[in-house]
Amino acid sequence: MRSFAGVFPELAFDLALELRTTGRADLASELEGSTVKTVNWDPKTNVALVALEPQRELNAVERNVVGQKLGQVIRFSGARYASLQLDNFGRVVAVELVAPPRDLRWNLWLTSKYRWSGR
Repeated sequence: MRSFAGVFPELAFDLALELRTTGRADLASELEGSTVKTVNWDPKTNVALVALEPQRELNAVERNVVGQKLGQVIRFSGARYASLQLDNFGRVVAVELVAPPRDLRWNLWLTSKYRWSGR
């Protein structure tokens, strides 16, 4: 599996920079180090979801008793098409892209066709 910053270097840089300037350096580092699980892009709706494997694994109680749910969505002012999804434990789990720029669409199309291995 490849890191988010390795697959989407410009996007990762832009999002991490905005997170750092808004005082969320912890999330910036986590985003850059997260590995890509899947990339789903629908060209008809022009929406993509990049599912990420968080760096911190859940323990048995968090996984089996509390359970993982969507916790928070962080929207970006610079890259208005992007939002960062955190789970209820504050871990980065996905990046959603609604109507991304044309240059990013090609990368989304390519990576959505790629078979991610090493799960």
